[in-house]
Amino acid sequence: MKTPTYALVIRAAAAVAVALAGSSVAVPALAEAGSPNPATASPSPSPSPTSEAALAPTAPVEPAASSPEPGISDAGLAEAIRRDLGMTLAEFNAAGAQAKRAAEAAPSLRGLPGYVGIVLRDGKIVVEGSGVELQARIDELNQAGPAEFALEAPALKTSALAAPTGPGATPAAAVKPELVAGSAEQLFQAYVREVGPAGLQAVAYADGHFIVRTGGTNTAEAWTSAALAPGSLDPAPAPAPGKISAAAFVSRYANVKLEKGAPIKTEDDYFGGQGYVIDKMTICSAGFGAFDPAGLPLVLTAGHCAEDGTAAKADVEPPTAAPAGGATTSLPAVLEPLGSFGFSQFGGPDNSPITGAESSPGNIGTDIAVIKDLRPGLKVQPSATTWKTPANPGQTSVKIIGTAAPYQGQAVCRSGRTTGWSCGEVAETGVYVVGGRTTAAGDLRAFKGFLSYDVQSSGGDSGGPWISGNFAVGTHSAGEPRGAAQNFAVATTLDDALGSIPGPVQLQLFLNKPELAGTPDTGTVLPGSLIRGRVPAAPASGVAANSTVRLLRPDQDAVEIPVDAAGSWSFNAPASEGTFQFTAETVNGHSRSGAAAFSLKVSGLLAPEISAPASGSSLAALDRVEGTGTPGNTVVLSGQLTGSAKVSPQGRWSVSVGSQRVYGKLSVSAVQTAPGHVDSPPATLVFTVPPPAPAVAGQWNGVSFRQDLLPDAISGTGVDGAAVTVLIDGQPIGAVQKGGSGVGTKSVFPSLVPHVLVAGGRWSVRFPAGLAVGLHTLSVTQSVDGIASSPLRARFTISPPASAAMAGNIPPTAAAGARVSTPQQPGSPAMLASTGANGVLPAAALAAAALLLGGACIALGRRRTVR
Repeated sequence: MKTPTYALVIRAAAAVAVALAGSSVAVPALAEAGSPNPATASPSPSPSPTSEAALAPTAPVEPAASSPEPGISDAGLAEAIRRDLGMTLAEFNAAGAQAKRAAEAAPSLRGLPGYVGIVLRDGKIVVEGSGVELQARIDELNQAGPAEFALEAPALKTSALAAPTGPGATPAAAVKPELVAGSAEQLFQAYVREVGPAGLQAVAYADGHFIVRTGGTNTAEAWTSAALAPGSLDPAPAPAPGKISAAAFVSRYANVKLEKGAPIKTEDDYFGGQGYVIDKMTICSAGFGAFDPAGLPLVLTAGHCAEDGTAAKADVEPPTAAPAGGATTSLPAVLEPLGSFGFSQFGGPDNSPITGAESSPGNIGTDIAVIKDLRPGLKVQPSATTWKTPANPGQTSVKIIGTAAPYQGQAVCRSGRTTGWSCGEVAETGVYVVGGRTTAAGDLRAFKGFLSYDVQSSGGDSGGPWISGNFAVGTHSAGEPRGAAQNFAVATTLDDALGSIPGPVQLQLFLNKPELAGTPDTGTVLPGSLIRGRVPAAPASGVAANSTVRLLRPDQDAVEIPVDAAGSWSFNAPASEGTFQFTAETVNGHSRSGAAAFSLKVSGLLAPEISAPASGSSLAALDRVEGTGTPGNTVVLSGQLTGSAKVSPQGRWSVSVGSQRVYGKLSVSAVQTAPGHVDSPPATLVFTVPPPAPAVAGQWNGVSFRQDLLPDAISGTGVDGAAVTVLIDGQPIGAVQKGGSGVGTKSVFPSLVPHVLVAGGRWSVRFPAGLAVGLHTLSVTQSVDGIASSPLRARFTISPPASAAMAGNIPPTAAAGARVSTPQQPGSPAMLASTGANGVLPAAALAAAALLLGGACIALGRRRTVR
């Protein structure tokens, strides 16, 4: 594939997969060079399931986002995972966490006789193998955590496996299997020694058995479409002098099968994702952010992108110029620098190919490179882009909080600048062989990795991140493009790759800034008291393991505080009174969250106690707030009630608040004060006081209105800022009106019932049209903070309009059907409660109230005083 600007290098290569499995077997097995015979070696003590493992280093990793960004949208990620995996986001994160637990347990299992491998299946961690010690260890793991480990005997063949049929197939000798393979790496080494690397594609582990996959050649013809056609590949070439055939080799093992497959080649359209351009020629995808031993930022990517160490410079490809980003913009003629290549390894040390030497059988290496000397001002983000929003990838990126080893059945997703975001399952794990930088038949490179038949990839995706949940699993190495005879994608196992880089390096980890829990900033605490904090996990599924909070005070040494798995941390306040100012930052190796500043007050005075009213109570009225304290100190109230009182010699205090007419959900704080001391921590009281029923102006109860002389409005007085609800016959007024209610209408309210907001102590709604002749009921309530008053009720009647015979008695200014002002009879027994607004509000008063409402909706929302 070519790009409009850069000539791209076309690679031809073959690949081999060797499954990651155990090193001990229950029957005679292939032993590693220099290791004791597995049949006679005594097992070593089982390490703790949480011990550090080569399969799952705990180096910090962080998803390539920015330092804690404001909320992140999971919608795009969730949609992609549902589409590709049929899983929810929670299930995907849980699968990543389960893979991490499997990796942590693997070291204690691999050293036991009978262990073969691990598969993630149906929500279980299936350990394949047999033996009493293996079962005992699994029982220990299930007792220590979720009961998710299960032992399953591996499948063994009972007769020799026949070689694949087809043109050029070599039949297997009908011999009884004499060996059981216990390690994919050992099996790979034995194959290279006894058969040779020619035509070998993979030695892998899947579904309880090992696979030797052969087919194709290492010449350019192997990459033609004909070579990829089904049935066109030989399972293996004729054996070289002094070597045996692949079929003969496989027939000696009870748990190894021979397969043929299409060749694997490295992705050669090395754009990136985020992409980078190599010496203005090829393009790859960036993998994960990292740090060198000095804490300088790095980018990890595929080793073959470094062209066996000859690549020099890497430039950033804008995401919108990449195919995964829709290529909505062209590639600029001048690119912003990314950095320069440092260490790289593709295959064995110094980019060496497979060998058959006894000193290094197979020469298994890795496929990893480091980009260093990053451009000043460029900030590598600890997350993987999902390509949902190419112009702003951070908002939909997946945060990385650690590493996990790959296992068969594990849910994974890959990101790359060509194909974008693709998800699937791990089909096998092992050692893969890929054609090297040259086209020489012997230039084959081996690395530890894993393969998926579901994940899509293409040229330019090389080096991109593979993740499971919020854990980094690998970097992309090879695969077949969409539309090939058989799709597959191969990644380098990140845990193994990290161990090959000198330094060592640390992966970036996503870390949120720490927060105080239960003690607000600028709050007050007692000397020596425990101050608790938390490190939020969101938008990741958890907090990176082994994180700490670094607490720093002016002119003092930093203090490292451990963070537990739930993100909690704590420390003790200073022993002396005063203002305690400090910064706190979440730290994991060289990964940092950025500092958060805090200020607390330390007081030697105890918080007073509030005995009445009881917290959470609902009161018809409140006269006093009372409690206990230290004799001689002063208690000061603040919040929605204010006042102060001295604590008596008997240790009691009482503050009169009866004149403070406040309603709704109320919160009051009380502190003790004393000369020469910082005010005490607060005691907080929360309770409710419902407002009184509102007043309705004019006479309504028992009044009869002619249908052609109805009132213009229903109005009255109430608590400033209260929401008034007016019901006629149980239905809210305003529900059938167009354009809203009258004076004081609140346009948005957390209820479907129409409300009007009291403004300047007054409220008004238009009298509804269309009421039938007969008896009607009126109910008016007001509420503050959702706490409603008792209703004010009235009954009134609507009579028929005047008959034509009585038309002469109708005032000349009131035509039939006209509205009139509400009749008022102040002081009469039928008069409803009034708070000083005698009679119906005149038009001028209504206009004034309407003007006041504009400010009242904003400024009076929390006022409580009745006018």
